[in-house]
Amino acid sequence: YTFPHLTIQEFVAALAQFLTLDPGDIGKVLSEAHCKEDGRFEIFLHFAAGLSSPQAARPLEELLGPFHHQTTCRVIGWVKEKVEGQFGNTERESGKRILLNAFHYLFQSQNKALAQNTVGSVQALMFFGLSLTPIDCVILSHIIGFCNAIQHLDLQNCYIQYEGLQRLEPVLNKCHVVG
Repeated sequence: YTFPHLTIQEFVAALAQFLTLDPGDIGKVLSEAHCKEDGRFEIFLHFAAGLSSPQAARPLEELLGPFHHQTTCRVIGWVKEKVEGQFGNTERESGKRILLNAFHYLFQSQNKALAQNTVGSVQALMFFGLSLTPIDCVILSHIIGFCNAIQHLDLQNCYIQYEGLQRLEPVLNKCHVVG
C-alpha cells in the first residue's frame, strides 16, 4: 500500500511489524533502515520504538489485537544496542547525531527501566558543536533525568535557543561540569 502522506505510510509499516504472526528478523529490518544515511526511514524507526511502549500499544491492541511480544522485546533490544553502541563514538559530528537519534528512540520507547539501564551510569555527554533544537533539548533533559550523575556535559557551540535552555534547566544540577 501507499499513502499520500509519508508519515502515515511509515506508521503503518511500523505497526505491521508488531501485528504479523511471524516477526522474522525485526532487528535486521531496523538495522537496515537505520543504515540509510539519507534518513529516509527515521520516522519509521521512531514509530517502531514508540510502539514498543505498552502505554502506546494498549489502545491500539484494543482495536487491532495483541502485539507480538517477541517483536516488542526485539525492538527494545535494538534500541538498547543503538544507545550503548554509540556512547564511545562521539568525536565526529555524525557520531554525536547518531547518539542523539538513539536518545530519541529511547525517549519514544517510554521505557523507564530501559533508560535507567542504558544511561544510568553515563559519566559524560559530549555534544560540542552539534546544533541542538528545542526538541533535542527535551530529549537530552529526559535522558539526563535517568543518569545518576554526569561528570561532564559538553554543550559548547550547540546554538541552544532560550526554549532549549528552559528544557535543560531542571536536570543541569546532575552535571558536575557543563561546558
